[in-house]
Amino acid sequence: MHNLAIIAVDDLKAFVAENHIKNEVWNTKQAAEYLKCSPSTVKKYAEAGVIPGAKVGSDWRFSSIALFKYVAKEERSVANDN
Repeated sequence: MHNLAIIAVDDLKAFVAENHIKNEVWNTKQAAEYLKCSPSTVKKYAEAGVIPGAKVGSDWRFSSIALFKYVAKEERSVANDN
């Protein structure tokens, strides 16, 4: 007997990312490169709680998986608005 599950493609992408993308801790510059924006924008968004991050001393740190999920969520939001 085979099990069949119906799930959204975006949920499948997040699941695959969590299980196949190495979860790394990125600094502000690395997060900015991934998000394709400036480090100052990353800091501003992190301080405002727009993107997930943690302040360690005076520096910000970001989980690669958390940022992947953030980007996937934003892409879904844009797609749903159209």
